[in-house]
Amino acid sequence: MNTLEQTNIELVKTFISAFWNGNDASLAETLLADDYVDHAYVPHTAEGLKQMAAQLRSAFPDQQSAIQGIVAQGDKVIVRLKLQGTHGGDFRGTPATGRPVDVAIYREYRLADGKIAEHWALFDTAALFIQIGAQLTPDQACKIR
Repeated sequence: MNTLEQTNIELVKTFISAFWNGNDASLAETLLADDYVDHAYVPHTAEGLKQMAAQLRSAFPDQQSAIQGIVAQGDKVIVRLKLQGTHGGDFRGTPATGRPVDVAIYREYRLADGKIAEHWALFDTAALFIQIGAQLTPDQACKIR
């Protein structure tokens, strides 16, 4: 029998596999709560999440996020990921270089009623910019408010 934590982990794994790796934006409609809040992207809605996914896919068309670790407690799931891909398009003002990237991402999800209700992310933007040969400026970095 599945515990709440096991069920939540499986939902997050499905979301990462299909939405982030499979480029299936329709999953946002299925697996995100109606009142979903995204604390990482602007706007802080499912639309902000989809916009960021489209930006990443455009800049790193072959990108894949591999789960390195995942834990759950109650309604929260924390995931440590490794994003790998090739810089094949513009990323925050840096044109495609064809360079490989290998970057750490941490994501936290809160689930409610079998759906993702909230999301936080920490993306190693500095490592990414170094790998594509870009200058890191405050305007290009992810901002935590």
